Amino acid sequence: MLKNVISQKKITSAETFNKKIAPLQERLGVLQRTFREKKIPVIIVVEGWDAAGITRSTKMVIRALDPRGFTLHTIEQPTDNERVRPFMWRFWIRIPPKGRIAIFARSWYSRAISAEMQKPSWTKSLKGRIIAINNFERQISDDGTLIVKFFLHIEKDEQKRRFENREKDPLTAWLVTPELWNLHHHYDLSFPVIDNLLEKTDTEYAPWHVLDATDENYAVLNIYTTIIKTLEKTLSDRTAGKIPGSADPGLPPKNPVKRRAGHTAPEKTCTKEECQPVLDSLQTEMIRAQSLLFKRRIPLIIVFEGLDAAGKGGNITRIARYLNPRGYDVIPVSAPDATEKSHHYLWRFMKNFPKEGHIAIFDRSWYGRVLVERVETYCTKNEWQRAYREINDMEADYVYSTGGGILKFWLGISKDEQLRRFEQRRADPLKQWKITDEDWRNREKWDQYEKAFNEMLERTNTKSAPWTVIESDDKWAARVKTMETVTSYCQKLLE
Repeated sequence: MLKNVISQKKITSAETFNKKIAPLQERLGVLQRTFREKKIPVIIVVEGWDAAGITRSTKMVIRALDPRGFTLHTIEQPTDNERVRPFMWRFWIRIPPKGRIAIFARSWYSRAISAEMQKPSWTKSLKGRIIAINNFERQISDDGTLIVKFFLHIEKDEQKRRFENREKDPLTAWLVTPELWNLHHHYDLSFPVIDNLLEKTDTEYAPWHVLDATDENYAVLNIYTTIIKTLEKTLSDRTAGKIPGSADPGLPPKNPVKRRAGHTAPEKTCTKEECQPVLDSLQTEMIRAQSLLFKRRIPLIIVFEGLDAAGKGGNITRIARYLNPRGYDVIPVSAPDATEKSHHYLWRFMKNFPKEGHIAIFDRSWYGRVLVERVETYCTKNEWQRAYREINDMEADYVYSTGGGILKFWLGISKDEQLRRFEQRRADPLKQWKITDEDWRNREKWDQYEKAFNEMLERTNTKSAPWTVIESDDKWAARVKTMETVTSYCQKLLE
């Protein structure tokens, strides 16, 4: 793509530039207000060679915007907290809510290259980053976010000239570091890498606009013109009913989950007295596993899903009881609040993904999109069908980028056993808080939920993150099987 950049004519005077940009700034301000009213989120990415004018271009764009409606993200080296998270985590948490604009002066692209070219097997690793980036952009685009991406291109000689001019000025000399000169000397080696990255991430939902930035004023006018045209086309398309993500959701193939017929009654039952010594031993083993995961900086996600009263809380309690509380978090998931609803549905879960060496236990999870949101029609059919692919991609990206693991449990319970537990809770003053009117309403839709979770299990049972079905009619046998599965999985991760 870089070889095909057309050299642009120059703006001869500041007066000409100011005359041309004034109406563009006015129009962009109007479009910002329109997008805010229609609750359409926008991401503007400005990338390019060092000294290509990223800072100036970004500064000129935000002059036209209401500062109450945008956020500028200048992406530098990751912080300590960001460095121990999944690669895309720091960008996921910065995606804008509905109606706002997020501007990235450098982004996941710069970080992908700078992070990966330092590794021995960087070409293979960069390929994985490209997959993760395309998945990320497709997911937020399908959810309604408009993505506008710019790459500012200058030739090697022009970059050298700008570096030398900056060094001559005491006010800008500090900007030119030995590291930048080193990158300049490797310009010819970087060129095909960057060109390949642009080509592989030039998609229908997030296309690149590669601009000649030899004349910075002309580049700024090009950026304004492109943003305005893209925003206007988006408004026209959505007025005409062209909704993002409305195409074929691309359902993943079904992959049956290993489970016993009925998937609720365990093969073996046991009393509390019989199971407790086994649990004690497994909990001791879990303490050791947590310590080794932390030492080797391996993160772990444990997901619990299941119908009401299936025993999620009891299983989580047994896993976490003797763990070091500084090394794990339990994330109870309920209905999203207003802020969470204004973002992509995965956003609130990505925020809670664990650091290196830590464990995150989700009491319900992102699978709500294909369970309760599907059954209760809180989302469209296309949205929950699309979620299978989005979830599979997200989980695979997480495992690939962190070297960690995802362990997913479905706790199966029979209709009769659920009723018995509901009635027991209602009769026990210490457990009445566990039973709500909503639990009873959900029970009335048993068949719909059963259909939903059966499809969920088969479409999201992947090599990266397989499901484990726990027969939970006998809660003590279920707890033992869960703990055995967790400790065994941890051992595999450590190996």
